[in-house]
Amino acid sequence: MEIIVTDEMDERFIDFCRSFGCVLDEPQVVLLLVNYTSTVGCASFKVYDADSIEINSLFINSLKNREELSYKLIKQLEKIAIDLEFSASYASLDEEDLALEIFKKLDYQIVSSDDEILIKKEFRSLGKTS
Repeated sequence: MEIIVTDEMDERFIDFCRSFGCVLDEPQVVLLLVNYTSTVGCASFKVYDADSIEINSLFINSLKNREELSYKLIKQLEKIAIDLEFSASYASLDEEDLALEIFKKLDYQIVSSDDEILIKKEFRSLGKTS
């Protein structure tokens, strides 16, 4: 499997991502997990605020290894966010969302739970020195 990362926004790519539930209305990072000729998963984030990203889609097109694939996509999004010098990640989920348990296992904490549950993870600082 390979992870495809692109910053080009052509219509074919936008339509393809939308078919997996990825909303591309704002600039964001989109990862597609491809297995030979089929797309197995999709995950994306957009800028939440000056210091944070928001994971706004996570889709796995397979019942097999669903949790493992979800972890890998989320961890890759986090790595990209850290490389871009963001310090935290948010996600909004419904209470019944199966991904909530996956995010909790990845050290996300609930910060509010009104109509939707807002979760957050602070990235550990690598202690940059000058």
